[in-house]
Amino acid sequence: MTVMSSCNAKIRPFTDRTELTCDATSPEADEVHEHHSLLRDYAGPGSETIIYWLEGDRRTFRGRWRPCGDNEAPCTLPRGHVGRHAP
Repeated sequence: MTVMSSCNAKIRPFTDRTELTCDATSPEADEVHEHHSLLRDYAGPGSETIIYWLEGDRRTFRGRWRPCGDNEAPCTLPRGHVGRHAP
C-alpha cells in the first residue's frame, strides 16, 4: 500500500489570480510530475483540467502569495523566483 502525503506547493499558472494548491493525495499522482492540481470551470462551466508542474517551475511558491516586488521590471512571478522576470 502506498501512503501519500499532502503537499503545500502552490502555483499561479496564468497571469490572473488563479491559484492552485498541489493535491498530492489524488490518484492521478505519478512519478514524473511532482505536483498537480485540479482546475475546475476555467475552460468552461463544468470543465475539469489537471494542471501538472515540477518543483523547479519558477511559478511554484508556498504559503501566502507574495509578488516579485522588483521595482525595475513588472513581474507576475512570486517573490524569490529564479531566472528572468515575466511580464
